[in-house]
Amino acid sequence: MTKIKLPKKLTPAKIQKSAKAFIMALLRYTLLICLSYLILAPILSNIVTAVTHPADLGLSSSIWVPIRFSSQNLFVSYTILSYEKTLPATLLYTTIVMLLQLVCTLLAGYSFARLKFRGQNILFACVIITILVPSQIIMLPQYLYFNNFTLFGIIPLFTQDGKGLNLLDQPSVVYILSALGMGLKSGLYIYIFRQTFRGLPRELEQAAYVDGAGFVRTFMRIVLPCAGPGLITVGTLSFVWNWNDISFLSWFNPRNATNLMFMYIKRTANMKQALDGISSKVPGGYTFLPDNLLYQNAINKTCALFVLIPLIVLYLIIQRKFVQGVERSGIVG
Repeated sequence: MTKIKLPKKLTPAKIQKSAKAFIMALLRYTLLICLSYLILAPILSNIVTAVTHPADLGLSSSIWVPIRFSSQNLFVSYTILSYEKTLPATLLYTTIVMLLQLVCTLLAGYSFARLKFRGQNILFACVIITILVPSQIIMLPQYLYFNNFTLFGIIPLFTQDGKGLNLLDQPSVVYILSALGMGLKSGLYIYIFRQTFRGLPRELEQAAYVDGAGFVRTFMRIVLPCAGPGLITVGTLSFVWNWNDISFLSWFNPRNATNLMFMYIKRTANMKQALDGISSKVPGGYTFLPDNLLYQNAINKTCALFVLIPLIVLYLIIQRKFVQGVERSGIVG
């Protein structure tokens, strides 16, 4: 005979426990939904605005779902930002800075994690100070230094006027700072790599030394592959922060005309003037309303979407590995 399983008897304690679990789950999901809305609502609003026909902007029936879809706002924003020039130039600049920061902070983080040398604690304290102190505070001394770059008094010995070089108004200054560990958030990246390498078992390196591998070979063949999570974390953070930041460029390369963020801020500061400047490039069949405030606001939102698209694509590609890298690199926990 088949045994019939009777339902377990519900006791007040079990009812109370189930009710508590249900309430906690409800609060958790409510919080997640609210946070997701706060984060995604502006992006979704920009997307809807970008594909809305200019004549339908501001209509109450075309808030989240456009009445008429159109690519006119996309074309105008693309033209305003000179996207075909600024996007490749910004990608190249950001990638170079990211790679320079990766190499410098990787070597520094490994040195602090594995090597023992005199003054190690003092130097690491200086690294922590660079994390705590805002970069804007030390930008003025850096500006003055690169305005008359002497390289410890060596360069004036080989110049005709006996003066240093003026390296301002060119991206080489940012490259030098990134390569020497003084780029944007470099102190934080050194700390992340230090925590990553401290989490690796020393036995791996010791076994490589026993097998006859030297320091460089051990680092390249054993240590570096194991530092993948830290590399992904630092690479992603460096790319995103350098993509969004214009403080270094504002100080050291203010006349940069190919940076996408620079172009976005310049154009959106006076949208009416920007629209008037491209009026000759807009096809005749387009609904072009440069004097309309709603239209100016729509183009502003669409331009912001163009600036954000590369970062969204980057995150979608490395989402899983980035989350794993953050968990393993010592940022949390």
